[in-house]
Amino acid sequence: MMQLRRLFFAIWPEGSWCSRLIEAAAPVVTAAGGRALAQVDLHVTLCFLGAVGEAELAALCIRAGQIEAASFELEFEGLELWREARILAATVARVPPAALELAQALATAAREVGLTPDHKPWLPHLTLVRGVMPQRLPAELAGDAWPALQLKLRVARFYLAESQALGAQVCGASEGRRYATLASWPLRPRAVKQR
Repeated sequence: MMQLRRLFFAIWPEGSWCSRLIEAAAPVVTAAGGRALAQVDLHVTLCFLGAVGEAELAALCIRAGQIEAASFELEFEGLELWREARILAATVARVPPAALELAQALATAAREVGLTPDHKPWLPHLTLVRGVMPQRLPAELAGDAWPALQLKLRVARFYLAESQALGAQVCGASEGRRYATLASWPLRPRAVKQR
């Protein structure tokens, strides 16, 4: 029987950047209830691939290594509660063209090796909490009164990652590690503007 793996391409921020994000969002994360993601699992999905077999995985890695994309910067400006999904996410107001080009190139690469990536438009975000209980949030967080973040994330690599079954790893209010990175590729440095 062929084993399938649940895969996605992502941006994986460094631990120090994640610590700053968690610190800035702490009051809202605490108030939200639900399950906060472990710091090591904080990521921005670029392209969700779904179930992938070993043959497609090998072809996908070769194709991903051929992508020529520029590095870029994402500026996380705020927090949003997505009520229907019950998710608290750090969000980006403006998507740089290089980031959009990378997401599109990865979706194209996935289709070229026979996969069917998620077709929804790419909306860069970083999930902080799942299973949010909106009724627990303080009234002052209604509407647009969410705290500003203004954290810039420099992106110089992209990763292929796998979702792992949690099983007994779920512990208390926080999730145990649920993702593993399988491979990564560098992005080319941005051109320096001449003065």
